[in-house]
Amino acid sequence: MTVVNATGAGPAEAAHPRVAPRVRSAIAVLVTRFPRIDETFIFREINELERAGQPVILVPLFREHAGVVHEEAKPWVGRALYIPLVSGVILRANGSRLFREPRKYLGLLAQLIAKTLPRPSVLIRTLALFPKAVYLAQILPRLGIRHLHAHLASQPATMAYIVHSFSEATYSFTVHGPDVFVHRRLLRQKIAQAKFVRAVSTFTKAFLSGLFPIATKGRIAVVHTGVNPDVYEQAAAEPNIGRTRPRILSVAALTGAKGFTFLIEACARLVEQGIDLECTIVGEGPMRDEIRACVDQHGLAERVRLTGALPQHEVARLLAECDIFVLPSVIAYNGQMDGIPISLMEAMAAGKPVVASAISGIPELVVHEDSGLLVDSTHPERIASSIRRLIEDPALREAMGRAGQKRVRERFDVRHSAARMIELFERHDRVRTTAARSVASLNWEKLGACALGIQRVRERPDSFIAELTITDGISKRDVIVKQHRSAGGKARSEFDVFTRLRASMDVPAAAGGEIVYSVPRVLMFDPDHEAIVMERAGGKPLDALLRDVRGGGIPGGLVIPLRRAGTWLRKMQTVSVSDEDGRHLLTALTVLAFQDLDLAAAADRTLRIHRERIEAALLLLERAVAQRPVPVVGHHGEYSPANVFVGQRRVDVIDLDRWREGLPLEDVAAFLVHVTVQFALPFYTRSTARIQQSFLDGYFESDGPGDDSLRFFKMIKALQLLARGQDDGNDMWAWVRRRALRDIVLSSATMLQTGHP
Repeated sequence: MTVVNATGAGPAEAAHPRVAPRVRSAIAVLVTRFPRIDETFIFREINELERAGQPVILVPLFREHAGVVHEEAKPWVGRALYIPLVSGVILRANGSRLFREPRKYLGLLAQLIAKTLPRPSVLIRTLALFPKAVYLAQILPRLGIRHLHAHLASQPATMAYIVHSFSEATYSFTVHGPDVFVHRRLLRQKIAQAKFVRAVSTFTKAFLSGLFPIATKGRIAVVHTGVNPDVYEQAAAEPNIGRTRPRILSVAALTGAKGFTFLIEACARLVEQGIDLECTIVGEGPMRDEIRACVDQHGLAERVRLTGALPQHEVARLLAECDIFVLPSVIAYNGQMDGIPISLMEAMAAGKPVVASAISGIPELVVHEDSGLLVDSTHPERIASSIRRLIEDPALREAMGRAGQKRVRERFDVRHSAARMIELFERHDRVRTTAARSVASLNWEKLGACALGIQRVRERPDSFIAELTITDGISKRDVIVKQHRSAGGKARSEFDVFTRLRASMDVPAAAGGEIVYSVPRVLMFDPDHEAIVMERAGGKPLDALLRDVRGGGIPGGLVIPLRRAGTWLRKMQTVSVSDEDGRHLLTALTVLAFQDLDLAAAADRTLRIHRERIEAALLLLERAVAQRPVPVVGHHGEYSPANVFVGQRRVDVIDLDRWREGLPLEDVAAFLVHVTVQFALPFYTRSTARIQQSFLDGYFESDGPGDDSLRFFKMIKALQLLARGQDDGNDMWAWVRRRALRDIVLSSATMLQTGHP
């Protein structure tokens, strides 16, 4: 196989038989709220999934506006697929589904109501999320999602169940313990339809198997949640020197199942016994006032500190400083209890001896008298006795700390958990698409890839584009693969254009913060497969920003991105301009426009009626444009908002396979026409004008060429799209789109006839 590197240096042949990397399709991970501080373990795991080559699309049910966000969650804030509870698009999706499948739609809705009616709070949340779930069933398959994994058996699993009911997507879910000890509405149905159920402890598996022995048979896999032990080694390596006052730490949400009042009573007993100690409780929750009152009642305000929620680096610092970690979990009055608390894993990974409760899955983590001490936390004297024992025996603390580290590394390493989850996903959802096989056939040894995660594949008549996460088993990177279907050398041409533009436009930003206008870097060119692999463009696609506006955003927020889109086009044309006179191209464009008019008029009665007026307008405008010099520049060929990525310091443009020599206003007109079509409804008229003007402000450094020139090229582009789009279908949006394009053509012809500018 011949592979050319990004600089075109030459071929590279493997000296040994090439092993094709594993190929995996993207999964959607559903969580309740994001970013939620007490669910950090979920984001650690999905980070590891992606690092191992399993791409993830994060779908939160609700957007959390948290004051504290852990470092593990921050990369996902901009990537999460946030969807409102209701919008015009969601209502249309539900109306369409109800119209096409009334029996299924109403039947599932009735089932959900019947099963959740005894719990009004669950019923209300289910009804509120139902329209969003129906909408997800429509859009997730378009994103290449064939499998969903929900964290928690409650609302996230219900959402996955609904999506599965209305699509071919399969699902699985993780049972953490607290989500099934009390709330079990629809649980039997969700288990029965799931590909598999992941339990985080053997205790939870046994609990579910006892509830639903038939539905759970062969469906439950125990995969522990985990932490990265390496992160906590530093805390374990820092001895607490220079102080004699023992420090106790506890980290958890302040809820009834955590038993913090028993810990405070234990501290009071130890103080009465003459032990001078400090206790820090990290967390936030509904029991905060009650816990504070308990501290005051026992006169421990100077010894017991409630910090509230803290970011992970602060928790790590407190772990390094503490001597003993205590988590006095209990079974709450409503039956709620812990699964296997992550904070216990963190403390043990940091080499700290722990005192914990002998309930639920905790004994699977903490081995009594080996890696910690297990007690009945409803007895404060037993907590106090265990703490005192550890305070008085430093050798025991050290031995239990080492044993805890070893147990976490062997059985609760998040990297092992992620690998096991990937095995489960692969067992139930193997990638067999033509695109996946094609991508896997490329020579990935050059980039050191051992696994490929296909996030999304966009099929086109002449090519396909795959968004991938590739990994070497240690680190990951996001790339784009574009493979042309024919062997006509288009991949070579596009590779050459990318290389030239990258060399001429990719100037490092100045110290003052100048924006870089360029194209993504090509990482590999494979001529044997007509494919190029490039870095994923940074920033956000401009069409996504425009969709936000169309959904009710503020057009003013788009001024800078639109100006930058115009500036990129101007800079690209500046580095690709030639001395050639472009009047011959102008003539050729006019001839093609007449051919496009023939095709468009054949299917449009209005265009047939006004055909002579349109032809006359084209000829008149061509003569007006030809009065000025017409330079020849690089022509993108598909300069639309979907191909422009705008970031804080960089603007990148993709999709250069239609590149040719052209005229400056061709790409300008193409962009303006795309915007007109995207905002084709009447109540978007004002937004359309502002958006177009912002783009033109970025493109023109001074006055523009005049209305006639822009009008001419917009007519040409609109006719071209009308001629191409006869197979767009007969739905409502296709009709709106064709009407918008037709209006561009007719309005220009009318203005010329009436003499209006």
